[in-house]
Order: sequence, then structure tokens, then C-alpha cells
Amino acid sequence: MESADAVIVGGGIMGCALAYQLSRRKVDVLLLERATLGSQSTGKCAGGVRQQFSSEGNVRLQKMSVGMLERFDEEIGHPADFRQLGYLFLLTQPQQVEDFRHNMAMWHRIGLTEARWVDPMEAARMVPILNVEDVLGCTFCPTDGIASPADVTSGYAAAARRLGARLKEGVAITGIEVASGRVQGVRTTTGDVATRLVFDCAGAWAASIGRMAGLEIPVLPYRRHIAVTGAFPAVPRTNPMTVDFQTSLYFHPEGDGVLIGMSDREEPPGYVTDVNWDFLEKVFAQAARRAPALAGAGLKTAWAGLYEVTPDHQAILGPIPELEGFWCAAGFSGHGFMQAPAAALLLTQLLLDQASEIDISSFAFERFARGALVKERNVI
Repeated sequence: MESADAVIVGGGIMGCALAYQLSRRKVDVLLLERATLGSQSTGKCAGGVRQQFSSEGNVRLQKMSVGMLERFDEEIGHPADFRQLGYLFLLTQPQQVEDFRHNMAMWHRIGLTEARWVDPMEAARMVPILNVEDVLGCTFCPTDGIASPADVTSGYAAAARRLGARLKEGVAITGIEVASGRVQGVRTTTGDVATRLVFDCAGAWAASIGRMAGLEIPVLPYRRHIAVTGAFPAVPRTNPMTVDFQTSLYFHPEGDGVLIGMSDREEPPGYVTDVNWDFLEKVFAQAARRAPALAGAGLKTAWAGLYEVTPDHQAILGPIPELEGFWCAAGFSGHGFMQAPAAALLLTQLLLDQASEIDISSFAFERFARGALVKERNVI
């Protein structure tokens, strides 16, 4: 029977980054992906990388990830296509301005000193197509930006393989063997694997992996849409990722066009990833209100992927106390691509050194039982 020190379930950005970090520390890793690497949420995300969160744990985690993406080519030997265009948040409600003032004080206190306030006139200079008549204020962080999900995932996968990790595509987990309160192995579509450590990196499917081990992992799938326009020179390649915080509309340059997305806050959870064209019409109507020139942009392509959402919109990172040998790295609530580099490193440290250089206890599974939930409010 095949065996491994650790089995990683899920070959998105989180699984591939973790396979790399564990292999670097001489852990014998087997990663199993039922489809192809990076084919689910990772391959369908907008590629955003930001540090402007409302909770300190997310900001610290993300500051580390930004540093890792800046050095990615040098460390991994593969480009990340990380372009630090910045993120510009447009605030249109007095309460949002107040909340972001608290955020800004926290950001500066923990070292994100480059984040700053921008008035509506400066925002209009930064993004000339913006309608800012109702904008009360903005925050901007120049070290935020966008990176390539495909490049980062394939870079980590190739580096993990060079270090001896086995990454298998087209292999699904069908069960988890448990005895005496601990993981003993996994059952798969190609046979059984003996292991005493399973990492649930299955993203929107994390709960179903947990149930195989008798665990309830509170992660629900929510559909999110993205559209890309045809060539649109009015949005230059240096345009920041621009976010209308009230509506969650965002856009950034993509190729010679513009990538546009927005959350449907009315839609219940589910695994449907077909494009809802009626909703896309609402997205484009909102885009035309915020940036009138976008009304003339032609649609080139559109798709939908899944957010993996927890009750407090924060990731679940670390061991699940009820079952020895079962660890979780899922539930990123739309932030998995940007947070995975740091999360993988910190989980590896927690596993092998019993401590991580950044405290990730706020992401521990136990918080749900304690009812100690602090919602991440800066969710798009």
C-alpha cells in the first residue's frame, strides 16, 4: 500500500503552496487533486492581492504573502506576474469612512505605513473614468496589486515536485480511515494510502472532506462572477484595482481589457458555476454608474467560480482538535489566492516547530465552539 507522511487533499493554490513548504522541510508529501491542479476556485479568481483588511490577523498574514510574492521568482524560479498597481477602495457612506479610519490606524500601527487616504479628486486623477460625485473618501495601498493564479500555482507545484512531492491529478478522496481518535489513512479512487496526517485544502468542498472523517467544517460555497471586456484603452495597464465598497463592484486591467466582478449578496450557497447572465447585466449596470465609460465596453468572456465562505469570513488554519492528524487550510472566503503563500509557510512552521513566526491562533478551528467570532468586514 502507498504511504505518505502527509496527504494534501486539493490541488489549488493552497494545496500546491503547502506541498512546496512541507517538501522543503523534508516531509514526504502526497497531494491528491480530483481534477487538474488549479482548475477550481484558484483558476477562476480575479488574482487580487491586498493587505487592506479589517482584522489584524488578516493584515499580518497578507503583509507576509506580499513579501513572498515580491520574491517569488527568486525563490521558486517561476514568475508570479505580481504587479503592484495598488488597491483603491471607494467609500460612499459615513460609517464606511469611520470604519476605515479605524482600519488605517491599525494598518499603520502594525507596519502597513504605505496605506493612505485619498480624496475624491485624487481618486479621479488616479482612475480618470471614475464617477466620484458620491465618494466621501478613499484608501489606497500602493503595495497591493494583482498576480497570476496560474503562474503562482504552477510555480509552487513544479517546485514541490523538484523537492520530491508527489502531486497526482485525476485522483479523488473517497474516505478517511480513522481509528483510536486519529487519522490512519485515506481511501482514493486509485487505492488506499496509509498516512497519519491529512490536510483539508479542498476549498469550497472542504466540508465534504471533513464529513468523511466525521467532522463538521463550517465552509459553504458561494458563486462569484467575473467578466472581461474587449480592448479598452481608457483603463491603462497601471490602473489600480478599484473597489466600490458599498456594492462590492471591482475592476482592474486585464490584458488589453478590463476585468470586472461583483458579489450577488442575495444568492444562496450552492455549487452551480454556470454564468447567470441576468446578474451580469446588473454588474455592468453598476459598473456604468461607477465608471460611465465602461458602458461602452464590449464583453469578451465571463465565468463563475466559488468562494469558500466561513461564518466570520476568515480562514480555518491548523489542526482540528477532535481528530488527531486532521488539519484544515480552507474557508478563505475569497482571499485564498492572496493568503495561501503565507498560510502554507505558517502552517508548516506550526506543524514542525510547534510555533509560527506570525500568530495564527485567530484562525484556529476552536473559535467556532467558543463563539469567539470577529467578522472580517472588508470582504468583496
